[in-house]
Amino acid sequence: MNGFELRLWRRGMMWSMDRAAEELGVSLRTYKDYENSPNIKRSVALATVTLSLREQMSHHARNQTSGEDLHVMIGAMIADTLRSS
Repeated sequence: MNGFELRLWRRGMMWSMDRAAEELGVSLRTYKDYENSPNIKRSVALATVTLSLREQMSHHARNQTSGEDLHVMIGAMIADTLRSS
């Protein structure tokens, strides 16, 4: 994952930089550095997966998505992130 992809992720989550920094547990300055970086630490990339999953799980729980469908979606998200790291 690079800084541009991180920015796309944040925008896809409809979060401000402040919110993304808070959710990742870093300062706003550090988060801004991440978005301008050619390479993001693997731990940050995996944290984005975790945060995305948390959002998706609450969304799908409200819509009563099947467990099998959730399993497929989670597997795809993790595979994409590992390929990009």
